[in-house]
Amino acid sequence: MFLFGETMSQNSPTQPRPSQKRGVVWERSFSSGRFWMRLSSLFFGALIGVAAIGSAAQAQVVMTIGNGRAHECFIHAKTGDQPRIGVTVCNKALTHDTLSKTDRAGTHDNRGVVLNMLGRTEEAAADFNMAIALDPNLGDAYVNLGAMLIKEGRHEAALVQINKGIDLGMAFVHIGYYNRAVAEQLLGRFKESYYDYKKVLEIEPNFTLASERLKDFTVTRTPTPTPS
Repeated sequence: MFLFGETMSQNSPTQPRPSQKRGVVWERSFSSGRFWMRLSSLFFGALIGVAAIGSAAQAQVVMTIGNGRAHECFIHAKTGDQPRIGVTVCNKALTHDTLSKTDRAGTHDNRGVVLNMLGRTEEAAADFNMAIALDPNLGDAYVNLGAMLIKEGRHEAALVQINKGIDLGMAFVHIGYYNRAVAEQLLGRFKESYYDYKKVLEIEPNFTLASERLKDFTVTRTPTPTPS
């Protein structure tokens, strides 16, 4: 699975371009307990590349067993160190090494992470699809595929994949909720997005990407009107 918690690749579909001004583009009210909540979101449609400052959809690695090239591939994916060398290592592991079906699926997933670091989104998505084909129960690969779909602007399709990954279970479940929140925000589903970002911080309080995304929201509370 794509490891989105540590020094992973970071790609931002929601950060504005330098010349783009932030602005409130959607406002909706919804009830929450004894209060009415009015939530406004600064919603950015610009989809920008791997070198962007800030982060949005994230990916996470799958742990492999042993000390061979598959494990080296995992290390490159986890640390983000020398991704071009990482791709070569992953290629050799998949081409020359005898891997269990589970490790082969994990290595495809990890290579996808490294390819994503290099901005090779389509190739990364192909690896995530291959990981799913080899191990349909690998929840992380679905979430990673969802991250690539977010980068492509296919937010509804991304939600389908991310929800599958969350339902199957992941090593880093907060990443699944984070990616889902990003897709929901881009779709204008601000209530759902807000609570998913909050869920991320319940699971992983130090996950600063979610904290930063919550700054996009303004929440005001007023008492529920009483019947006259």
